[in-house]
Amino acid sequence: MSALYNKGQALVEGVIALTFVIVPLLILLPYMSKMTEVQHRVSEAAQYTSWERTVWKDSRPSLLPNNRSHHSAIMHENDIAIDIPWRFYQKNGVLINSQNQTEWDWSENIHPLLKSQTAKNSSNKVLLSLTDENVTDGELSRFERKERSGKTPGSIGSTIDSMVGLLSFTGFNLDKSPYYQTEVSTKLQNHYLEPFDQLNLSFKGNSALMASGWNASGGEHAEKRVKKLVLTSVLDNGLVRLVQRIGGFIPFGKELKTNSLKFGHVDSDVLPENRLCRYGSENCGG
Repeated sequence: MSALYNKGQALVEGVIALTFVIVPLLILLPYMSKMTEVQHRVSEAAQYTSWERTVWKDSRPSLLPNNRSHHSAIMHENDIAIDIPWRFYQKNGVLINSQNQTEWDWSENIHPLLKSQTAKNSSNKVLLSLTDENVTDGELSRFERKERSGKTPGSIGSTIDSMVGLLSFTGFNLDKSPYYQTEVSTKLQNHYLEPFDQLNLSFKGNSALMASGWNASGGEHAEKRVKKLVLTSVLDNGLVRLVQRIGGFIPFGKELKTNSLKFGHVDSDVLPENRLCRYGSENCGG
């Protein structure tokens, strides 16, 4: 009885593997690497947004002295969002400027890794799709963002908020919504090959940060903010100062003089020097 041999089986298996596995993977490999790049950038953008929200204020801080020598670093949510393309999507070799003079152009400014062939016989185009078909292609047209702040989570946080609330009558106000949550998301253009032309992929980056916004806005602001917490500040009045001046004439009462015994005195010099300068001046954050 003669043995039967199956010839060409390995060749057929190889052709099938090449056709349905290896070749599609080779075609999709650049596209998949761009997916990783997009995910990385939206994650960075979310972290940047949450951090900037704790640094910049939407409005003047409480007890800020009303004169031109005191400034507060104010930036609204929309201003932070406009910075995202310039910081995370632009091509290499371009300096980051906090005050961009030109308008963002996705086709011209975007990094080459974020471009891909989205149609047959076409050149590389922006891989990020518009958030809506009817939206105008501008700085905020190819990603979405969400920002929200809330109270400190947990029972300990609510207890601390209540304790801080008891100090509000002194004028000492702290941010009671220090828990910042941000989300940046973007959608990708579909690949032009079937069945990858129906993927409809979207990527999200999330970040959460619990911190109080810092901005001393100068020594006078720091003094006004904490002085009422100093109990001896109730003695800082004209009558007490008059008694001090009279008592200063007594031989053993020199230490009672107003230049020696200062009731309610707050020394803001203990703060770092860069917290006490005028923001935007030389060597002060500008």
